[in-house]
Amino acid sequence: MLTWMIYAVSVSAVLSAAALIAEHSARQRRSSSRWFWLLAIVASLVIPAAMTSVSIDVPAGLRPSVPQNVIALHEITSTHLSPAVWIENHDRDSSTFQHVQFHAKDAWYVASTLMILVLLITAAHLQWRKRQWTAASVCGIPVYLSTDVGPAVVGLLRPRIVLPVWLLDSPPEQQAAVIAHETSHIDAHDPMLLTIALCLIALMPWNLPLWWQLRRLRCAIEVDCDARVLKAGHKVAVYGETLIAVGERQSRYIGSVAGMSESRSFLERRLKLMLRKPAKRKVLVAVLLGCMSITLAALAAQVSPPIMNDASNEYTQVPVSAEILDRYVGTYKDSYTSTLLTFRREGDHLMSQRTGQGWIGKYPMSDTKFFAKVVEATDTFVVDDQGQVTGLIHHQNGRDTTLPRIDAAEAESIEAALAAKVKSQAATPGSEAALRRHIDSLQSGHPRYSEMSAGLQDATREQLPRITEYMNQWGPIESVRFLGVGSQGWDIYQVTHASGSAIWRIHLQNDGIIDGLLMQAGP
Repeated sequence: MLTWMIYAVSVSAVLSAAALIAEHSARQRRSSSRWFWLLAIVASLVIPAAMTSVSIDVPAGLRPSVPQNVIALHEITSTHLSPAVWIENHDRDSSTFQHVQFHAKDAWYVASTLMILVLLITAAHLQWRKRQWTAASVCGIPVYLSTDVGPAVVGLLRPRIVLPVWLLDSPPEQQAAVIAHETSHIDAHDPMLLTIALCLIALMPWNLPLWWQLRRLRCAIEVDCDARVLKAGHKVAVYGETLIAVGERQSRYIGSVAGMSESRSFLERRLKLMLRKPAKRKVLVAVLLGCMSITLAALAAQVSPPIMNDASNEYTQVPVSAEILDRYVGTYKDSYTSTLLTFRREGDHLMSQRTGQGWIGKYPMSDTKFFAKVVEATDTFVVDDQGQVTGLIHHQNGRDTTLPRIDAAEAESIEAALAAKVKSQAATPGSEAALRRHIDSLQSGHPRYSEMSAGLQDATREQLPRITEYMNQWGPIESVRFLGVGSQGWDIYQVTHASGSAIWRIHLQNDGIIDGLLMQAGP
């Protein structure tokens, strides 16, 4: 979940940049810009959700060129732009990251609930404040008068203007300018716009770029309102003096409402925008900025999301005695991935840690079978006739892997060798050559099974037709670049082809046999 949240923040940040450029393009054309920010907020919520969970039906005319009729949207994104890649290469496997990952969803629910409560309390407080205001009429418009609030528009279904009492002593031209400004907010449905934005942000209150987008939306609403008032015929000098007069008397905060009073720094910007002369070649500049904005928006849609799983809904935890749990405590060796899986007991369940990763809770569904809540995987312990635990069967991604149990001395020796390998950040001799041969053999449809472990041979045979068809679209290898050593001791390479690229992870045994190989495709 935490990885997905970081992905959502990344998408929102790119969309924020796209909306900012679109806003500057609109300013060149002297058109409204607030809709770009509302669109950015909506897209910041929709794109991460859609890319993670939505699939599309491929039109019949295109099906001969694709291997399946239905494609998940995340499959057409670029893994090079995925935050999951750099998280995996840095701190994804740390215990701290795993702990935060486990509680991220709960924190999300709490934050959203608190924000909704704050919005409801603010709305109730505003209703209470309205009862203390005095009804009056200014420039023929019914308004509320307050000692410390306004000018602003309050109310959603029946919006009404609230004015500070000091405005009654201002010149009639300034009163008319204030009324025109607030009436323009009502006519443009700006209170509704702000309410929608706040409700949307309540769905992702932890997404900081969304809050920046809300701030820019508020600014754009005021700038657009200024333009409408001036276009209606009000004099720039009088309107500017009115803004300064309002800015010198800051209103008391009553929530996110459409109002004339803003910060002094933003007020200065509004005045400069009103007085700015049309730029030369404004159409060309607007078009260039618009193209840049569209490019960034397309880039946001290309950021690849992590794959979300919630296996805890599929299984039910059952009580198992501490004596049985203690029998499974120890270390198991995964020959396929050249890693160790270590178990310890914690209360009524087990905790497992794969080499280079954090601890994950494993919960009993029977005396011998356990499931995880944060990944879709199960572990079934193998017990002989004498009651001794000899190993376990790890089931994940539709595959069973048998891990024999090893003693503490062997586990310590393997861990020490891995630590030295990771610290050196040096490629295993022969791993690049082995990877090149393996890729060439896959593209030809004749894998070098003699250079693979038994487990890798079985996996390759199962997936060979699909892998060969997929990789042949890339063309021959153009370059292979070593990226480093992963936390599990695998060498990481970026392989670039004529029409594609991929990140490969490879692990060699001491005799040069490939016993671990993973590929993450790029664009």
